Amino acid sequence: MLNVFVRKSAEELHVELSDGRMMPLEDLVRDYERLLNEESLKKVTTSEPKADSQAVSKLKVGEWFRIDREVIDKSKEEIRLKCNEAGDEGKAYWRRFEASNKIADENLNQYPRLIETYIFEHSWYYKTEQEMRDMCEKVGEGMCDEIICDLELQMRICNGESAIDLFKKADKLPHVRVIKLRNGGTGYFGGGAPYNYDHPPADLNSNGFGPANMYYGSTPYAFRRLLS
Repeated sequence: MLNVFVRKSAEELHVELSDGRMMPLEDLVRDYERLLNEESLKKVTTSEPKADSQAVSKLKVGEWFRIDREVIDKSKEEIRLKCNEAGDEGKAYWRRFEASNKIADENLNQYPRLIETYIFEHSWYYKTEQEMRDMCEKVGEGMCDEIICDLELQMRICNGESAIDLFKKADKLPHVRVIKLRNGGTGYFGGGAPYNYDHPPADLNSNGFGPANMYYGSTPYAFRRLLS
């Protein structure tokens, strides 16, 4: 076997390269370490998301879901077209979204550019309406209202969900979400898969607020504001 290491002096060990050149081993090791560092830096850089990219999230029980109103604003035409694909019902939802977006734009202190929502895991026999509102204030800034629900639906369309699934098909989430309407009343949003309610995710119903009213199969829907 060819010995590529050649001692040129008592202090310096040289290596013969494939092209016949002689190079100090110390310089070769230094160059090799530099190349390794450059490759490691490339891997870190390429694995990081771009500054303007938005990680796509899916609405799940027990996890915070991010609503980015900047993304919604830039995708309004796409949202409108997808709503139209759901026929007259979808067009009606688009008109509802436009009205909610207008309210959100006029009340930026209530509906900032970034919002996160949270669906509680149902782990109780029953909760009263007041208890549900208290739960939402403990984890965030209170219960979601109908405007935040409409923003959530639009964000889900931006994230790739079908308007037809959201407007016409039964919700896959296990429980109807209880919300606080802007007028102070109580709303019921989507959910109910285990109970065969067949409500689509966008389904929204309303009632008056009864602090002592007990709910056995529903869960609170909370939100928190984020600094953009």
